[in-house]
Amino acid sequence: MGVYKKFAYLYVKGRYSHFSERMAEILPTLLENFNVHPQKILDIACGEGTFAVEMAKRGFQVVGVDISKEMLKFAKEKAKNENVNVEFICRDMRSLDFDKEFDLATCWFDSLNYLLTLEDLEKAFAGVYKALKEGGMFVFDMNTRYGLAVGWSRYSCHIEQETEDIFEIHQVSYDFETDIATLRIIGFIRNGETWIRLDEEHKERGYTLREIRNCLKQVGFKELACWGNVKDMSEPQPDSRRVFFVVQK
Repeated sequence: MGVYKKFAYLYVKGRYSHFSERMAEILPTLLENFNVHPQKILDIACGEGTFAVEMAKRGFQVVGVDISKEMLKFAKEKAKNENVNVEFICRDMRSLDFDKEFDLATCWFDSLNYLLTLEDLEKAFAGVYKALKEGGMFVFDMNTRYGLAVGWSRYSCHIEQETEDIFEIHQVSYDFETDIATLRIIGFIRNGETWIRLDEEHKERGYTLREIRNCLKQVGFKELACWGNVKDMSEPQPDSRRVFFVVQK
């Protein structure tokens, strides 16, 4: 899990936060469909804080947790610039220690795929379950095996962003025996007349719907919905690259 260090700078300069912005726009409608009106939200793997800050701007009380201190520095700066109060905590999603504090928990942008074993995935789900009040909801997305094996591999080597001060390359591979995708990020950041190079290797595991559901069931969650497209709330298809779950304690 030793990623998002120097890459944190590239992350905030790139297009990565667009997903969190879309989720912030979609979530209120989603909650209305379930007649849910949360007050306190736990945003897991909150990254540079885009979703957490947007929710705080909408009047919610928000706590964001992330394992990366570097990402949280940007999140705190974003909250300060937007003049909202968000509590940011550096914590591994596998060892959450909240107890019945939240009405809603979220985890976006395939962050849960970074957990490479069913044991770790279940640990994360158990921590979320404990953090929620009775009846609390957990909404999250994950990359599917198709999304990682086929979707990512269509762009096995490409330039992610290129500006006067940044150059970022992605190289992707997929291991069909372990269902683990490896994303190698090679970046260059201008520093005056020189360039700083960074290399990070990100691994994500693709899980089947059955595996995800079994982990949710083991910790006590009740499934309310499962979609392949959150915007039109449609069922997952064999070629769905991403899956969205809505579950309840």
